[in-house]
Amino acid sequence: MNRLLRPLLALLAALPLAAEPLRVVTLHTVLTEIAREVGGEHVSVTALLQPGMDPHAFEPAPADIRGLKAAGVVLAAGVGLETYLDRLERELDAGRLVRVGDGLPGLIEGACDHAHHGPDHHHDLDPHWWHGLPQMLAAVDSVAREFAARKPAAAADFDRNAAAYRARLEALRAWITAELAALPGERRQLVTAHDAFGYFAHEHGFAVHPLLGASTAAEADARQVARIVRLIQRRGIRTVFAEKSVNPRMIEAIVRDTGARLGPPLYADGLGTGDAATYEGMMRHNVSAIVAGLR
Repeated sequence: MNRLLRPLLALLAALPLAAEPLRVVTLHTVLTEIAREVGGEHVSVTALLQPGMDPHAFEPAPADIRGLKAAGVVLAAGVGLETYLDRLERELDAGRLVRVGDGLPGLIEGACDHAHHGPDHHHDLDPHWWHGLPQMLAAVDSVAREFAARKPAAAADFDRNAAAYRARLEALRAWITAELAALPGERRQLVTAHDAFGYFAHEHGFAVHPLLGASTAAEADARQVARIVRLIQRRGIRTVFAEKSVNPRMIEAIVRDTGARLGPPLYADGLGTGDAATYEGMMRHNVSAIVAGLR
């Protein structure tokens, strides 16, 4: 009898473990949405970075590190956005930290401020990959593969969830293209607080003129401000845009000096609240604001 019961008891003991969700910690708000959409009921997602927080300035606290060590997988935006990742990786088991952005296709270089770095400075890659739909679609597939590798029994569900999310992203891309059709090429000039919209610009034929480089931690100097003022005047740019995560003081100064309008703040570094609490909402907010301001 014991010989018959032993395999059954072993199977029953294993069932709760098999059903336990994969513990995921995310270090960026867009990755939080991707993880939840792709993982569904098979994952438990803890967002270390909350909507509205600036990922350039965030540093995990000791209590955060303890939670990260318990995760099955930690998803980071990568491409240099989180400056603490090398230190964090030394705290985690091998293979736990996934820098999603590092493996995406079509990564582009960010703007370089020659006044700060000199003309021979090497351009760094732009870490704000989520503003490009091709990169977003690839990130969804990357997360699905990571989850399947760690929870193979749910791989079919991950694939199905990823396909449904990709379909929504494709519909969003069609909407964006249709909305931007109202802007002729000469008006696709985007003046922003920092260099966060390069992927959007590359995909949709904009030129971006940021006050700051790829990080919000820098400070604009008088030469940068003067350069942007001259550009606005020369090209007749109608509207400039502040950002939710950046102090609007310098953009407001440019408005005073040029007479250009100040557009609604854009979401540059991740998801927000209200109408921008989802990726689709964030992109619709930004596109609508850009079209209204530059039309």
